[in-house]
Amino acid sequence: MRVTLLLSVLLAPLGALAAPAAYPIEHAAVEQRQNRPAKPKPCVAIVPAPSVNETLARFNKFAQAFIYKKNITEAFEYISKEYINHNPAAQNGFDSAWNILSPIWGSQSITPLRTTFKDPQGWLNYRTGSFGEVVDRFRWADGCIAEHWDQGEKYPTTT
Repeated sequence: MRVTLLLSVLLAPLGALAAPAAYPIEHAAVEQRQNRPAKPKPCVAIVPAPSVNETLARFNKFAQAFIYKKNITEAFEYISKEYINHNPAAQNGFDSAWNILSPIWGSQSITPLRTTFKDPQGWLNYRTGSFGEVVDRFRWADGCIAEHWDQGEKYPTTT
């Protein structure tokens, strides 16, 4: 009897290892985050401010990452922490924009149409399966995207 009781006490912890583990909610959240792209650090103002040609080059790299490669992580490296978003459905700030776009951007069907830069602003025109034709306008300051418009925007006819 003592041997049975002793074995029960010693083996009981091993029985817990064989039982199916509960799947805690926080573990599911970690997995969900792991499926998202890596969140970059926001763009930091360049001092002294870059030239118009340097800003144009940065705009082109942003456009390539955002609508051609759909690399949301690389694209967001050009967005400042204090980013102002003029879309009424979105809040201001890098984090708000990241939280809206990062979960969906990789699955979007994007057809780039054209890009234009006229200091200090750049335009992206593209078509998506979810949103239709989009014109995004971005204001650049100190090498970073400081402001964004996408509601009722028209692509510029002159550059």
